[in-house]
Amino acid sequence: MMNSYRQLWVIILPVFFCVSSSAQSQVNVKYRLKPAGPVEAPVILQGHPDAAGNKNGFEGGTVFREGKDFHLFVTEEMKGWSQTRTGHWESRDGKKWRRLRTVQSPAAQPEDPRYSIWSPMPVYNPNEDRWNLFYVGYETERTIHGRVFRAMAGKRGRKGLEDTFNDVAGTVIAFTDSVRNDWEGVQGTDSFYPFRAGDKWLAFYGSSDAASYWYVGLAEADSLEGCWKRIIGPPVFRNAENPIVISLGNGTFFCVYDDLTRLNNDNRIGYAWSADGLNWESASLEIPLPAPVTNIRTPQGMIPVGDGAYWIYYTGNTASRFDVVARVKVKIEPY
Repeated sequence: MMNSYRQLWVIILPVFFCVSSSAQSQVNVKYRLKPAGPVEAPVILQGHPDAAGNKNGFEGGTVFREGKDFHLFVTEEMKGWSQTRTGHWESRDGKKWRRLRTVQSPAAQPEDPRYSIWSPMPVYNPNEDRWNLFYVGYETERTIHGRVFRAMAGKRGRKGLEDTFNDVAGTVIAFTDSVRNDWEGVQGTDSFYPFRAGDKWLAFYGSSDAASYWYVGLAEADSLEGCWKRIIGPPVFRNAENPIVISLGNGTFFCVYDDLTRLNNDNRIGYAWSADGLNWESASLEIPLPAPVTNIRTPQGMIPVGDGAYWIYYTGNTASRFDVVARVKVKIEPY
């Protein structure tokens, strides 16, 4: 989610990045999203046979294509906001889904930092020739003291996506780190999404007071496996959560996120674009909500379908308090 009050925050770094000529050519290009198809029914509803036993539905995570198949790594709210688990779903056409497996289960004790697990983000790491899984863990029944963890597939190669993920020791970013931004709150870290930018890796990470504000900043590393360090400065986005980044054909970075400007009955998706991954300009898109969705929760990614069109997958609240998975077709237009 994001909007940043439609302001552009500029983060100044002295030597870490140089803007390439292709990036410079995109500096003045602006983008807009617009709906590009009819309203579709949600793709995973409460009555789906593979959702049996799921009390409150789905939240966060990401949808992406690997080979010919669509994959969904998502938080499943089996008992509500605590004791969540990570589910792996698959689809050949992006519309009809089946659940493959449970990737992660929560810890049993509230004192454990993996008592409640959220925001699963798989990223292939060519350095290790393995899929990595970044996710957030909370240590109590409330969403506080969030830490970002990294797990690694046991099997090498891109086919290892369906293998067991094993935790790597330590944390990627945590509320206990000695160097933090002053806008970070008691929630710790609420999301983490890494993407390659030139010879560096960047990652959006979020934090909040778990009540009234949600901000997003950037971290950086020389490699996906770290060591990750926050970029110190003001938030890149305000009233935002869970940005997911793609790269357009011209080298522009584009992201969608949860727009938290309005927390209820919101039909908006936040989006932003950047020439270098550091400096972002943002806007929002209003979409018609398919029944029974009453409020957009979290965009889960963008899947290209050709001719500048994309599927944006997202989770949505319903009157029954079961969060479903839905999608909307959009077009990206420069102007």
